[in-house]
Amino acid sequence: MSVQRRLLPNISALAAFEAVARLGSFTAAAQELDLTQGAVSRQIKLLEDQFGRRLFERDSRNVRLSTSGEIYAEAVRSALGQLRDAALGLMSNRHSGMLNLAILPTFGTRWLMPMIPDFVENNPDITINFVTRVGRFDFARERLDAAIHYGLPDWPEADSTLLVRETVAPVVSPEFLAGRAIAAPADIGRLPLLHMATRPGAWTEWFEHQGLSAPTGPGMQFEQFGTAGNAQKIKPLPVAEMAKRYKSGSLDPKFG
Repeated sequence: MSVQRRLLPNISALAAFEAVARLGSFTAAAQELDLTQGAVSRQIKLLEDQFGRRLFERDSRNVRLSTSGEIYAEAVRSALGQLRDAALGLMSNRHSGMLNLAILPTFGTRWLMPMIPDFVENNPDITINFVTRVGRFDFARERLDAAIHYGLPDWPEADSTLLVRETVAPVVSPEFLAGRAIAAPADIGRLPLLHMATRPGAWTEWFEHQGLSAPTGPGMQFEQFGTAGNAQKIKPLPVAEMAKRYKSGSLDPKFG
């Protein structure tokens, strides 16, 4: 066998290896791949014989990756993912352009998705692939072309364009507000606060804007606004209702 051939294992063997490494079971891998357990074992042995390395440690009850297997599994997982992406691109986008776009979950769902049908109709030669990302990421490593994100325009090796500005105001569900007296910003500091992963300093900035120190107690943490809005049946107070309460004095106008 030539050196080049030895370095290019059978794709079926790689698929079997990745499945066993991920599932930790020859039986589970066989079920996922619709093969017999013996067939999966033969594929793994084929790889081990080809490389002269033991990829799994086996006993009567468990199977686990060897040190060499752990290193190889990470590379195989990445390579198979790239092959799947390439195959999907060939099947879905043979003669057109492709845009891999990262979006914030709630913003993408509520603001961007309603516009996509018109975009697709007017740009039939462009296929957009969406992934959700909350924190920062490496464009090159994740093979993403662009992102709609929140924050400062200070990402390395990226060009930033401001789409919209954000107005931040505290909101509360009518059910939670009922029976609780909120007459001034300081009253909010005594209530349980919900924190967003993408806005870690939002409450601190808001309280400082009111001339107050931010509460230091713990609060519930969320990655998505949609999840935060659904927590404990929380529903944002409508703007009309907030204005009504401002006029009645039950909410301070500085809240906005």
